[in-house]
Amino acid sequence: MIGAAAKNFLVAAAMLLAPRAYAQFQATTPLPQALLSHTAVTLNGRIYVAGGISDAGSVTGGSGYINNIYYCADMNPDGTLGAWKAASPMPEFLGLGMHAAASYNGRLYVLGGTNLLGPRNVAYFSAVNADGTLTGWQPTTPMPQKVAAHAAAIYGGRLYVTGGSVRNTGATALTYSAPINADGALGEWRYETPLPSTLFGHKSFTRAGKLFVLGGSAAPRMYGEEGLPAGAISSMVYGAAINADGTLGAWAAQPAMPAQLALFALVDTEKSVYLLGGFDGGVVNSVYFSPISADGALGDWQALQALPQNLLSLAAVATPDYLYSLGGGLAYIETPVNSIYFAKLKAEPRAFVKLNPSSINKGANGKWVTVIIGLPEADAAAVVPASVKISAINGQAIAPILPDPKWTASLHSGDSADFSGMAGVSYLMLKFGRQEVAQVIPEGEFSVKVEGLLADGRAFSGESMNRGLSSKKLFSALMEARAGERKGAGGVKVNIPKGAFKGNADLLLTAAPEDTDAVAAPEKEKRSKGMKTRGLAAASESFEFGPHGEAFAKPVTISLPYNAAGLPAGADENNLKVAYWNQAAGEWEVLPSVVSKADKLVSADVAHFSVYQVVSEAVPTAAPQAFALGEVYVFPNPALAGARPKLHIAASAGDKAAVKVYSVSGRLVYETNYAGAPAPVAGAQAYELELAGEFTSGIYYYLAEVSSGAAKLKKSGKFAVVR
Repeated sequence: MIGAAAKNFLVAAAMLLAPRAYAQFQATTPLPQALLSHTAVTLNGRIYVAGGISDAGSVTGGSGYINNIYYCADMNPDGTLGAWKAASPMPEFLGLGMHAAASYNGRLYVLGGTNLLGPRNVAYFSAVNADGTLTGWQPTTPMPQKVAAHAAAIYGGRLYVTGGSVRNTGATALTYSAPINADGALGEWRYETPLPSTLFGHKSFTRAGKLFVLGGSAAPRMYGEEGLPAGAISSMVYGAAINADGTLGAWAAQPAMPAQLALFALVDTEKSVYLLGGFDGGVVNSVYFSPISADGALGDWQALQALPQNLLSLAAVATPDYLYSLGGGLAYIETPVNSIYFAKLKAEPRAFVKLNPSSINKGANGKWVTVIIGLPEADAAAVVPASVKISAINGQAIAPILPDPKWTASLHSGDSADFSGMAGVSYLMLKFGRQEVAQVIPEGEFSVKVEGLLADGRAFSGESMNRGLSSKKLFSALMEARAGERKGAGGVKVNIPKGAFKGNADLLLTAAPEDTDAVAAPEKEKRSKGMKTRGLAAASESFEFGPHGEAFAKPVTISLPYNAAGLPAGADENNLKVAYWNQAAGEWEVLPSVVSKADKLVSADVAHFSVYQVVSEAVPTAAPQAFALGEVYVFPNPALAGARPKLHIAASAGDKAAVKVYSVSGRLVYETNYAGAPAPVAGAQAYELELAGEFTSGIYYYLAEVSSGAAKLKKSGKFAVVR
């Protein structure tokens, strides 16, 4: 996503800990392609990765969103992964990123997200075949909002969606839920108690009758001034009780995260919840955990060893034995990787380690260094004190230092005289001779590795991260080199010169035919009146470009497609123009334009994003025409993911239209009739009839007949449906 010649691209991405600090994570079979802003869930013993943003292989070519679903059929006993396989394309032809996903009752759910059409409110689900492939995606009740960077969690047969960035609105605090029916479909959505703050890039999970929401950004947009990453990053954790009827109680603050984080990964296990990577003003590689009690209460957060890379917008999953980190970006929603790392949770428990004092003055008098050891997935009471030893300093092995035998190891839960911020955390406390430790540590920063055995013979190890995991790593990226051409739905194009677009064009750009159903009737009437006032006629459908109102440092070239056969009567193809709808002034503004008859595109330089349309400036009054049919076609073609196809029949006159649709075998599968004259459509007369039949995937043939008095005219054609 960032070209090799990127100007002013400054990334502090080399701020990784030395390999010693993250020995707990091992690399395994990478993803089939680099991904960020994707999702991952486990289902039937397999990991499923959906969508995301890639540097290559998107549906539209080059970088951008992908619509792939991958799964790994083999999760080996040693934690490594087998070869990744394609399970099924996502229902969204243009792919999805920043969506939410969940698994429940043997089914996989994908919700919302964004692509070149902007944030989406779609919801799909699929069951899984025995070989890991998917049975086929089914659209279900769409969400109340078109939203991206939201969070989803399931409890008691209900799916809860929180926050996110809403199309044309920005960050939201709204929360809503829907029941999951026995057949997997979602029921009606219901608004729940809103979050205490607007949030996007946060995470959620449920436990013991509570819904938890963690971190995120309260900024109004994903990018701030001058295209810089969003601020207002939160460290807050909120919890709300889930009532018997599925409604939410009031949100209450929980133990805050140890750092402000957004766009991180979250995994909850039986004993703990883990946070991996994320953005705190820079991209981090931290891993934190909080213990979860039987009643769903969270303990204070502790730092574990770090990921091998600074990563944000990554995905993570866990099994009872292993914790996995999948993909992610090295920069703010940029530069994806295909790396997968795993850590052993059961066979080789990992410990958090803290020292007091955390800084040791070699010349100071003092008898002990106090060390505590806690285990996210094991019981600290199972540690054999006599087996514990300090075995390495800054990753270099040393002659083992054993605990001072004069001081008895003790088990603690919660704060102690030496350590605060330990609510809900159980740990073993030991003391080591200060002079022994002082003799082996270097000047300045250092890490201490502690290892030992549990009562069942399992070995554990941990490393003091009191200095190694600063949440204040600086990150600076003036990502101005987002140059190049983007292609949107319907054939629209946007050519962005270097330095013009503030923010990530691959993430934020909306370039597609306008959703006319979402345009209110008064607005449509204003636009029609504006056309007549200027003596214009529409020569294409309207196109929406977003973010709406985005202003550019340099002009951006947009190219709108038109249909030569569907131009208004008398229109000169050589004189077509791009017009901008100035909503505030209530008028169309015609822009200097260039027509490419070969590509059937009209291009213009624009200074901001809004609604644009191809128009004909001068439309002479046409003489009365004989009864005739013009262009007849189905749109969208193909009809994707539940979209209803419509039949457009251009007709100079008529008092009735009849349509029949046949399968490839010649079976009549749908018919409809319309009594009345054709209506004005894009400066011409036409019928537009929705084909409301239940069409499965395949090719269909239509026969359209228009009657005007005793005269009848017919046209036929075909269209495709992809479900």
